[in-house]
Amino acid sequence: MKTNSITQHRRVEPLLRWLRETPKDEAKRRCAERGTSIGYLRQIAYGYKQAGLNGAEIEAITGNAVTRRDLRPDDWERIWPELAGKVEPPKGPAEVDYV
Repeated sequence: MKTNSITQHRRVEPLLRWLRETPKDEAKRRCAERGTSIGYLRQIAYGYKQAGLNGAEIEAITGNAVTRRDLRPDDWERIWPELAGKVEPPKGPAEVDYV
């Protein structure tokens, strides 16, 4: 008997935050412009799917609020070697940690 097992990846908190804070109509529009959906981003955000080569598209959709490093913290350098050694772009105002 075969059991269904769902591989759960880690949650992507910056993406969850972006989805919560962005007006739904704006998020839908941005996703549609890039050929994806809010539902797909939610699957990545909650860890049911893992971002792949579409990481650059997700960066563009979120206006760099979510980076490829956020999406794949353990292996981003292997997937996107052109980013290795580069400084990560600054986060938007909502993403800055204040002390």
